[in-house]
Amino acid sequence: DARIAPDHALAPAGRGAGGGVHVLLATIASLAVLLWNPRHFSRWLRSPDGIDEARFLGSIASELRTGASLRVALAAASGGTSHDALHTVRRLALAGAPLDAIAEALAFLPINGSRLRPALRVAALTGGQSAAVFARLTERAVDEAALARERRTLTVQARFSAGVVVALPVASVLLGGGARIRDLVAS
Repeated sequence: DARIAPDHALAPAGRGAGGGVHVLLATIASLAVLLWNPRHFSRWLRSPDGIDEARFLGSIASELRTGASLRVALAAASGGTSHDALHTVRRLALAGAPLDAIAEALAFLPINGSRLRPALRVAALTGGQSAAVFARLTERAVDEAALARERRTLTVQARFSAGVVVALPVASVLLGGGARIRDLVAS
């Protein structure tokens, strides 16, 4: 179409035909800086919330399956982590503290913290099949961690899509699309 200027006419003056590429790269870099947030990036580097909890609860279930008492299972599972609150649980379990105090110390767990008090109470009173209860809590923690991971992935994808939707018109205008539109309107 004669109304659309040739590509070399749209290049910025004094930069040659490749000048638009630099503007596009600058736009993409600016968009990346705006979308990048160190808090979100660091979230990807650490372990998902429920995975540590699932390891802890799975360890309790394993100890109970091998015939360990509830207190020994709690102490063993708490000793294998670097979390300070779980070291408190280990100390309480080894000292013979009431299970309510141990459950209170476990209330910080993000997924099953509120469910551990009744689980510990039932396990202490009945003694039977408590490994199955902790195995089910482990499965729930794994499922919740997978859901949280998927939610984070979809959030990142949505942010990226929004960035593309915003960047394309801006890049088009910066690369000379505005001049093409102005030429079309003028003719």
